[in-house]
Amino acid sequence: MVVMEKCCCCSVRTACLIFGGFALFGSLIQVSNDAKDIYHNITMSRQDQEWNLQELYELSNMDRLNMGTTKDEIRNFLAIAFYYSVTDLFLSIAIIVAASFLIYGVLKENSNYLVPTMIVWPLDLFVRIIFVFIHSNILGFLHPISFAMNIVLCCGVVFDIFIWLCVYSYWQQLKAEDQSDLQNKPGLQNKPDNAVSSV
Repeated sequence: MVVMEKCCCCSVRTACLIFGGFALFGSLIQVSNDAKDIYHNITMSRQDQEWNLQELYELSNMDRLNMGTTKDEIRNFLAIAFYYSVTDLFLSIAIIVAASFLIYGVLKENSNYLVPTMIVWPLDLFVRIIFVFIHSNILGFLHPISFAMNIVLCCGVVFDIFIWLCVYSYWQQLKAEDQSDLQNKPGLQNKPDNAVSSV
């Protein structure tokens, strides 16, 4: 598989540290936001839900926007947004753990600590793609609300692919270095054929 030697103007090691730091910081904020959204949705009264639905309906059908959105479409969108917040909460927690392992693994140059990142990021990518299909199926891909959400999700997909390639490339480098050190380690090289065991 093709791997990267450099990421933009820096090494993949440095890029992994940068991505890990940003992912850790961003996920900590996202956990807080998702928890607030979930709590707000759970504790919201039926009357407040209807008022919020009516407000979004009037906003989306203003003369300047004129999205032609029905109340059922907005209701479905709000339901999808809630389920995405729940899913994203667990993913963000997983990313916090994976990013912490990534930073530690890079600093210690231990390839084993990079494995969680190579598992979590494809999972995040998979979830984003699923919600792109859900938005497109419920509202239509070119619907203004769906299109805006899909753009955000697709940008996340591109970022997930890029960071996974970066981490995978550095993981390959560390594995190659470990293999080289193992082969050059004294005492592990093949003994001469004429070596005679002591009696």
